[in-house]
Formats: sequence, structure tokens, C-alpha cells
Amino acid sequence: MFKSKNFYSPTMLKKYLSCKHIIFNEKNENRLKLKRKPHSNIDQLRFDKGNIHEAKYFEKLKKKYSKVKDIKKLKNVDKFKETLNAMKQGYEIIYGGWLTDGKWSGEADFLEINKKKKSSFGDYFYEVIDTKNSKKIRGDHIYQVGVYSDLLKKSQGIPSENLYILLKDGKKEKVKLNEIDDVFNSHKEKYEQFLKNGVDKTKPEKCSFCTFCDWSDECEKEWKEKRHLNQVGGINKINIKKFNKSGIKTIDQLAKLNPKTKIDNLRDEIKKKRIEQAKLQIEYEKTNKPIFKPIKENLFIRKGFNLLPEPSKSDLFFDLESSVWAYEEKLEYLFGIWYQENGKQNYLPLWAHNKEDEKKNLINFFDFTKDHFKKYPNAKIYHYASYEVNALERLTSLHKVKHVEYDHYLHLNKFVDLFRVAKQAILVSENSYSIKALEKFYNFERSGDVKKGEQSEEFYVEWLETKKQKLLDEIEFYNKEDCLSTFKLREWLIDIKPEGTSWFTSDKEEMEIRTFEEKIIEYRNKIENSKFKSKNILKLMLDIIGFYNREQKPEWREHFDRRDFTDEELIEDKNCIGNMKQTSSYPDKKSVVYTYKFSEQEYKFKKGDGVVIANNIEPTRKDYAGKIVFLDQINGTLKLRKGKSSGEDYLPKTLSIAKQIMSNDYFINLNNNIYKFIDSLLENQKSYKALISFLDCEIPSIEGIKVGDKIIKTDDLKSEVPKVVSKLKNSYLYIQGPPGSGKTTIAASTILELIKKNKKIAITANSHKVIHNLLDKLESAADDENIDFKGIKAGKPDAEDDSFYKGKYIHTNNTDHSWKHAINDKSVSIYAGTKFHLARGYCQNKFDYLFLDEAGQLVLSDLIGIGGIAKNIIIVGDKLQLGSPVQGNHPNDSGKSILEYLLGDQDTIAPEKGIFLDKTYRLHPKINSFISQSFYDGRLVTDEITSQRKIHFSNNSLIKSEGIHFIAMDHQERSQTCEEEYKVIDKLMKQLIGSKFTYNDKVRKLDLSDFLIISPYNAQVNYLLSRLEKGTKCGTIDKFQGQEAPITIISMTSSDTENLPRHKSFFFSRNRLNVAISRAQCASIILFNPRLLDTAPSDYEEMKMLNNFYKLQKYKIN
Repeated sequence: MFKSKNFYSPTMLKKYLSCKHIIFNEKNENRLKLKRKPHSNIDQLRFDKGNIHEAKYFEKLKKKYSKVKDIKKLKNVDKFKETLNAMKQGYEIIYGGWLTDGKWSGEADFLEINKKKKSSFGDYFYEVIDTKNSKKIRGDHIYQVGVYSDLLKKSQGIPSENLYILLKDGKKEKVKLNEIDDVFNSHKEKYEQFLKNGVDKTKPEKCSFCTFCDWSDECEKEWKEKRHLNQVGGINKINIKKFNKSGIKTIDQLAKLNPKTKIDNLRDEIKKKRIEQAKLQIEYEKTNKPIFKPIKENLFIRKGFNLLPEPSKSDLFFDLESSVWAYEEKLEYLFGIWYQENGKQNYLPLWAHNKEDEKKNLINFFDFTKDHFKKYPNAKIYHYASYEVNALERLTSLHKVKHVEYDHYLHLNKFVDLFRVAKQAILVSENSYSIKALEKFYNFERSGDVKKGEQSEEFYVEWLETKKQKLLDEIEFYNKEDCLSTFKLREWLIDIKPEGTSWFTSDKEEMEIRTFEEKIIEYRNKIENSKFKSKNILKLMLDIIGFYNREQKPEWREHFDRRDFTDEELIEDKNCIGNMKQTSSYPDKKSVVYTYKFSEQEYKFKKGDGVVIANNIEPTRKDYAGKIVFLDQINGTLKLRKGKSSGEDYLPKTLSIAKQIMSNDYFINLNNNIYKFIDSLLENQKSYKALISFLDCEIPSIEGIKVGDKIIKTDDLKSEVPKVVSKLKNSYLYIQGPPGSGKTTIAASTILELIKKNKKIAITANSHKVIHNLLDKLESAADDENIDFKGIKAGKPDAEDDSFYKGKYIHTNNTDHSWKHAINDKSVSIYAGTKFHLARGYCQNKFDYLFLDEAGQLVLSDLIGIGGIAKNIIIVGDKLQLGSPVQGNHPNDSGKSILEYLLGDQDTIAPEKGIFLDKTYRLHPKINSFISQSFYDGRLVTDEITSQRKIHFSNNSLIKSEGIHFIAMDHQERSQTCEEEYKVIDKLMKQLIGSKFTYNDKVRKLDLSDFLIISPYNAQVNYLLSRLEKGTKCGTIDKFQGQEAPITIISMTSSDTENLPRHKSFFFSRNRLNVAISRAQCASIILFNPRLLDTAPSDYEEMKMLNNFYKLQKYKIN
């Protein structure tokens, strides 16, 4: 079919996965006289660097192995036969081996011998190694090398278990084929089918790959000729589909559309903006005169023109030039600042050709601007789009310098983003708001050879090869023009600024360095000037310092950004409840309770959360909006209790709320403990042994167990685990508990045994709910054995507060006096509280054991902050269940959870390094087979009780047996709510309720309480709760972690990846899928649209996530 090119190759498969229309262009290149974009200097650099990387590795292999065959250098031979002969002769390394099955073919970089298994060649087999000049494994790498591995399997008669990719840093990364084979084979089969009958049916569509595609100019030409809607500025694929559905296919049709015409599922304000945009662009085509129009609805609110500060004579205009390909790591190689002073124009270029120079430039940038602001306090730093500010945040974190100045500039509103101003202020007759597109409005003409950013990087790459100063001069001139254009844009925006709009003013004029910032600087200097032997731990501590401050930065940035959003816009913010309308208020003691109604929207709030006014810009009004005391997600009703204060005792009639951000005061004790730990290290004190052992990832020190021996030697975990824990010698131990393995029960029985030995035990977790769950189990175990003990739980003495716990033996008290007394009281054994409670200074070195439950939800800084309170640390949890998402920009390992740090790339703990609870008492064997193989390396087995649970399904039930059941859904344009899936759930529950259920030799009928209905999204949960029978247990995956039921029904809701309201890593998360399915004792039913799988994974992790969903298709029942 395709004679001129080999379309059955790894390269073509990669192109197909990037964009199907590429294959059409490749096939029709000559017939349609299509023109590729010429390759750039950067393309050549990538190619050359790849070859150098490959050649270096070949030299290394030649030194390691004696029997090496170089196929690549052979000319005029059948390379497949040569490769086959080399494999038959048992060469240890085959370089450039050619593989084919008669249809597919490709050249592998290296085939490496492995003597652990037999093949058709003898007592050995081969595995593929491919070199990639990349920092991490990408999805297209795996598809390419996967083809080689597939072809190799056909040659040697057995599959390889792994393939390997050598990254640019020299790391040889392993890819387990069983973790990617389902998604790989499916995409390969789809591609083969596409080659047979799908190539000529494709149409070009804009996508993220267009930037890199050889054919993007051809597609752009076609879109312009056909007047495609994607030529309208600001439009996206989802908008286009909705317009298409209503018969609007071209920019001309859109411009003529009556604004009153209803477009299904498209908000009116978006529709009107797109119509207006289309009209402007068409008018520009007719007149050839650029046109702009002020956005009227933004004229008198804090948006657009009103974000412009009053100009200063010495404002700074800032631009960065960066390169991804020139060096091993991304480099900001030029900082450019243009400004006027004393009537003179000045330009300051700061060049960097390595990371050390980049660090110096970062320091010089902040030193210069700080001095400048002393002379000109009202001056600002103008930039265009968010790149510069985000880059500065990344660099201050990476280089660990000037983070204080960066934070202060944010708080003082020193950065002004003119992209944000322009986009909110005016509609323009361009289909883009790039600064190059806007330059025609203020008549800015460029005179340099470099016209755009990609050329700048190309010139820089060429300079690396030639060292011609003229190239750097051209880049510098381009950067200066970018800065100058930013200045001219600012001047134009001021010129067209409508009367009645205001100047933006900052809430603060200046900031003093804060105590916590002084501490960060002090301890970074201490570490950098120290001579401590364990450089690894010190390097980690250098990264850890300032963790809590970095972690809160995104929240604070969002907090300040929201001030520029309307209540209607905040409906789309998942961290808010937007545009609530007050219906009533009444006094309640010293507070006022306000009732609000809100429309259906995605949010992350729960009863008890403290909230703030999301977009508060009134200087006299405090941000705090009170505490949520009632939240009805079905009827959209919320109640806030807010204390009365002098001069302000009311909340606005229209209100948008966001979560209250913790103040730095919450983290003082944790940070102080981190600094104490650093002091201990620097002074070579022999303390913190358990914590240091953990940070060094040492094998736990246990009396009677040799290093390297299995820690657990019997199947009687309930009695053996407590014995092992009691023999810990100033060390740590990880207990991994997969779903239904009884980890909380094991932890409780272990703690009880320690109580019997008169040990003092601290218990913590990321939430009071998790702590209380463990305390409940502990009290129950104590009752079973008639053990009496005393315990204290930190929390508020308010029975309605989620921190309150009142048990038979453990009581809540939060006062320092009570805790100090309890710690010195020998009769008290248990001390429970969150990290904030246990970080108090009087807890240091007071306990024999510290238990951390659900440790995957705690980060490394948390452990270091409280790890000094006990001689031994017990870590309980599961890396493959839900963790705590990290938001900040953290260097190296400092942003990892405790379990991510300990386990690295491993899913389960090795028998000599920790305890793996290998038996589940919850999951039916048919469910466990998927869970165990997909998540736990096949190590999780079932207790016999799990197969004795049975559901007697009726004849009319769609579900006929226990296990996993996949129902393929067919719906379109569903994002966060889905009626089609509701209908299936309703039908299933009506079929299943009343079915006989056998459990522990007892037979009863299933009722509503035996079902958990699960969805990734609050919006779908709310939708289902409003329609399903009252009393139905329905919630998000997060809500049901730790719970179980005979049957779970999982509604994945979205139609395809274009309609995902969040990123793919959230939706396809291995951890979330594991938790969702493993709530079920007998049957887990998954409603899922197969179109969600029509996506190419970007990296290895994403491919593993997708692979699990492909596996689920094997359980399809409809």
C-alpha cells in the first residue's frame, strides 16, 4: 500500500500517536506536493547530541564486554541476517542490530545478552537498550523501543521482561514490559488498522504537537483556506465542537451568529466573546487596519486597565532567553532589563553559559532591582506573560538564593504582567495575544535578524559550535527589542486607557525581612559552610529548609490572583465556591450564621473548613469569612458561622469563598525542630538515630535479626509484628498495608503490646479522622484483652469539632499544661495528635515509639519535624493508596512523601527492609488478581474468607458473578457530570438490591448500605446524590479511602481526555484506581468511556497508569 516509505516502523508509530494526520501527510507528500518545514539548528543539535551519547555508551560497553558485534558500520549486507547470526553466536553486545518480522522493522541501538533465561538461541536471551538524550523516559521512547522488543521476541522465541533506556545523565532506566504491554499492543494494533482503512479519513486538528511537527505550515495553510474556527483568537477544541454541533463551521459563520442564539453547554459570555472576536478579525481582513475594542464589562472592576499601576519614570522592563537543548539542563542564558534613568535609556544584559553563571545572574538580578527600588520606590518590573515570574520562582528554589526577595516582590506587587492586562482590557483583531501580534497596534518594528524566540535559541546553539560573537550580539539585540517592545506596549495601554478606570495600587509599600526568612538564610549558610561527613543528608537538609514556605507559595499566588476575578468567574475555580447568594442570617451567641445558595460546581470543601472571601478587594474588610457549619451539596446550600467584630459584623450578599491558608505561625515548631536536627548533625551529636537511619535508607536495626535476613519469618503476623517492633534498636520500620490487609488492626495490636511493656507511644497522621480510626482499634483491642491504660489526644474540647476524641481510655485535651503533665505521668502511655501538636518543644525525646499512620499522606519535612520525639519510628501505610498532593516548587527529593522517599521506584517493600502485609481479608480472589498484579508485584494473596463471600445474582441482573466488571459507556462531551452513567447506576442498583448475600455463613439481602458509589468528581457525586435513592452512600475516591462494601460502582464520568476537568495524572492515577476498585469485597463495577484511552501517554508513569485501564477492558460485560 505504501511503497515509497516504511510505515511499519517505530518512527511512524510515534508520529501516528502524536497526530494521526502526520501519516496522511507522509503518505501524500509527493502526490499533493506538500512541503516540510526545514530542519533547524536545534534539530541538528538534538540529532548530533543523540549520536554522541550513543557513541559514548558504545565505548563504555566495549570496555565491559569482550564479545561485541558492530552491525551499524556494515555496508551492502543484509543487516537482519547479520543480527540473527550474531545472536545465534552469543555476542554479548550487538550494536545497531536490525530486526524485522517481514512487515515491521527497525534498528535497535543495542542488544544486550542476559543469561538468566533460555531462548531459541541457547542458554541466554537478549534485551534492548536504547540511548536517549533526555532527562526522563518519554512515552514515545517506550513505543519505539517497544517495537524493537516485540520484534526481538519473534526472533528469539521468548519475550524479554524489560527494556532499558539510557538517559542523558548516564542512568540506565528499566521499563517493565508487563507494566506497559496492554497499552502498547492496543495502540500498535490500532495503528495497523488505521493504515488499512483510516489514513485518508483524517483531518488536521490543532494540538500540542503542532509546534514540533514538520507539516504544521501545511495544516495552517489548509485551516486558513477553509476559514476554520481554530483561526478565531481564544477559541479551544471544546468550543469548536459545540459550535460545530450547532452548524457553525467557519469564522464567517461565527461572525454572523446572532448572540441570542443558544449554543448547548456553552456559557453566554464565552459565546459572545468568540462572536465579537470573529467580527474583529474579519473586519481587519477587509480594511487591513488593526482594530481593538475595550472589554466593557472589565472597565470598572479590578481587571484589565485597572491592573496598570501609575507609571514611574524608572520602571524596569524584563525578558528572559532560555535554552532546553544547549546543555544537559535547561538554562536561562540571558536576563535582559531595559529602563530609563535621568532621561537616558539603559539596557542591562546578564549572560550565563552554565548553571553557576545562571545562579550569579539570579543574584545580580535581585541585587540590581533591590538597589533600583531604593532609589525609585514606585518602580515596577514589567514583563509579558507568566514565564519570567515562574522562572524566577523555579530558579530561587533550585539555586537556594534570593527566595526572600522574590517573595517580597510578589507581596509588594512589583511584577506587572502586561499580557494579563492586555487580554482582560481589550479584544484585538489578531487571533493571538502574543507580543509580536500586538506590536502592529503600537507601530513597533523590529530591525534585528532574530525575529522570534525559537530563532534566539537557534542562534545560541550555533554560537556553541562556532563561538562567533556576532551571534550573541544578535540575541542580545533581540532581547533588548523584546524589553523595549514591552515598554512601548505599556505606553500604548496607558494612551488608550479609558477615562474612569483607576490606577492599581499595592496594599503594601515595603516589607521587612521576616523571622522565618532570617532563619532560612542562617541555616542555609550554616550547611554550606559546614564540614559534616554525611554530605547526602546535608544536601537533603539544604533542600528541605524552607519547605513549608515554598509549599504555600502557589496558594498565596492564587489567593492574590483571585482578587482580580469576578464572582461568576470563580465558579470555574475548583478551589472556590463561587457566586453564592445570601438567603438569610441570624445571630448565634457571639457569632452570626449566614445561609447561602450556590449553583452546581466542582469544589473541595467540607464541613468544618475555615474560609476566606476569595476576591476581597475592600481595604477595610478582613478576608476571613468564617467556618462552614453546614454544607448540603445536593441542594447547593451552605452555612457560615462568623464571629462578630467591631465595625464589621456582616458578610456580603454575593460571596465567593476559598479555603483559609495556614499562617506561617502553624509551622514554627516544625521548622524549629528541623533546625534542631541540623544543629545536631553539624555538632556530631549522637542523637536522632532512628531519623538518620531512615534518611540514609538503612536496613532497620532489629535485635536478633541479621542485616539482609527476612524480617518476618512466619504467617502469624498478628503475633510476630509486635515482637519485631519491640526489638527495634533506635531505628525505624515500615509496615506496608495493602487494601484489606488489616494494617490498622496490626498497628493497634502492636501498640497494645508496647503498652504492656510500659512504653510511651506517640501516634500521628495527616488528619484527625485517621488518628481516631487507629485509636478506635486500639481501644477495641484493649477491651478484648481487658487491658487498662491512659491516653491523651490533642484537640479542641468541642464535641462537634473534628479534632475531638472521647474514648474509654483516651481523652482530648489541647493545653500545654495538660500535655506536659501527661508526658511526666508514668501511667499515661498514649499521646496522639497531628504533626502540629507533636512538634511542640516539650515532646522532644520523650517517647519510646512514634507511629505514623497513612504515612503516604505525610511529607519528608513532616517526619524530620517530629522524628526527634521518639527513639523508634514506625511507619504504617501504603505508597499505592492516596497521598497528599505537593503544590510547591521543591528541589530534588525534598517534595517527596515519606513513602516515596523510602521506596523510590519500587511498589512494595523488600522482605529484608520492612514488613509487607501480604494477605487481604477484603478482596474477592477475582478482584485481588487484578489488584495484586497491577499494584503489588503479585505479592498480595487472599484469605480463604474472601472466597466464601457470595452474592446470588438474579437472572435479570447485568452482573452475573463476583469480580471486576467493566461497562463500556458511549457518551460525548461529558466532563464532570454524566446523565448516561447515572441511568446505568440506577438500573444496576435496582437489579442488585435485594439479592442474597452470604457472609460468614450467614445469608441476608443486600440493601442500600451495601453499595459505595464512587466518582473522581464532586460534581458527579452531587448529581448522583440528587437523583439516587436517599441514603445512598456516594462520594469521591478520597472520601472512601479506608472504607469497604460488598459492591462498588465507579462512575468515571468524562467522555474523553479533551473533556477532563483536571490533568490526566489525576484522572488515570494508579493510586486512585487502586483505592476505587479495592473498596469492594465482592464486585467492583466500572463505568468508563473507552474514548478516554485514545491518548498518547507522555511518559513512563502515564503509560503505566493507562495500562491499568486497558487491562480493565478484559473485564468488559457489554
